[in-house]
Amino acid sequence: MEYKKIKYSLEGDTAWILLANPPLNIVDLEMMRELISALDVAENEAEIVVISHEGKHFSAGAEIKEHYPDKAPDLIGTFTELILKILNSEKITVCAVRGYALGGGFEIPLACDVILASSNAKLGVPEITLAHYPPVAIALLPHMIGWKNAFDLITTGEAVDAHRAREMGIVSRVFEQESFDEDVKKYVNGLLEKSPIALKLAKKALKKSTAVDFGKVLGEVNRIYLNELIKTEDAVEGLNAFLEKRKPEWKGR
Repeated sequence: MEYKKIKYSLEGDTAWILLANPPLNIVDLEMMRELISALDVAENEAEIVVISHEGKHFSAGAEIKEHYPDKAPDLIGTFTELILKILNSEKITVCAVRGYALGGGFEIPLACDVILASSNAKLGVPEITLAHYPPVAIALLPHMIGWKNAFDLITTGEAVDAHRAREMGIVSRVFEQESFDEDVKKYVNGLLEKSPIALKLAKKALKKSTAVDFGKVLGEVNRIYLNELIKTEDAVEGLNAFLEKRKPEWKGR
């Protein structure tokens, strides 16, 4: 597959997948499909998969125009396929984040085993400000950081910095901006020094310890989003207001 919005490279046993749609690396349907394809390739030829990005920001989120009711099913279905591809990977998945990681651009890192963040990173899910909610974050965050922290992030829509995200248990490590790329490579090289079968089985055991079927959970969260939320007047008004750069007028229905 020829990639237009991502870049893929293999360095030894590490597959590097870069979001390459600057300046904000908006995750649209085309990028989602390219990421799915690249992950399939990586599953067959790498031991570690690193998802990172070009430019100053990891991603400001999914394409707003693809959230409208007529396009939302395709968007949600494809994004769910991408997220489950990451969650179900047998490989070690590392996400390296600089700058903004918002909305869908935050949920991709959430699906990875490890998030390495630059000290300038800002992470969050602002969907509630558009009268939407982030299905993947709702499915994953309560199990990762507890109900109250998840509720706070999702219902305020506020982004947190890298250090706060680490305190909450979202980010694994925070590296300084100046040495970020080098530190990420050192981290990955440290994993490569371990037994690949031991890493694979440790990941398998860790997954068993959570005993959560995220595919089932996400299916129910998506059902509420598509069958209830997206059909409200406020959900459409939030999108319109964002694109028209004005304050939304909520109807509560």
